[in-house]
Amino acid sequence: MRKIASISLLFTYLLFVVSFAAYAGEGRKAPYSGSKEYERMRGLIGAWEGTSNMGREGQPTRVEYRLTAGGSAIVETLFPGTPEEMISVYHGSNGKLSMTHYCMLQKQPHMELLKAGADRLDFMFAGGSGIDPKKDAHMHALTILFVDKDHIVQNWTFFEDGTEKGVTRLNLSRVR
Repeated sequence: MRKIASISLLFTYLLFVVSFAAYAGEGRKAPYSGSKEYERMRGLIGAWEGTSNMGREGQPTRVEYRLTAGGSAIVETLFPGTPEEMISVYHGSNGKLSMTHYCMLQKQPHMELLKAGADRLDFMFAGGSGIDPKKDAHMHALTILFVDKDHIVQNWTFFEDGTEKGVTRLNLSRVR
């Protein structure tokens, strides 16, 4: 009886080890590769500094990009460590680049890539959490201009009452 119990315990232990090893390996996949536009955004990983016209013209600005979710999403942190801190998460959606912006206005506009060119990505509002675009204040569009590999310009278009109310411009340089 003691031998049967030992064999049973050994079998249970081996089953646990094999199951754990299979589960641990299950999450490991080939590195994520997204659309051409996603890979363009991936090239921004790191820290960027420059100026913006948010609040006042020439305000010092910092933006950070990092990968998350196994490389399948890019987190952009605008104004990190300040009361104005916001994030945007870029990801592929059915092969097309999209993003959700978590705004200091306490809105979460979702934008999809409308147009991509050699030096720009244009995103447009495609819905959002609790946003009525005909009346609520929200970010409605984003254009990212790729000046060169170390310089970008972001133009965030602000809407309220269904019309454009202004553009926040960020002029950014890669921090080495």
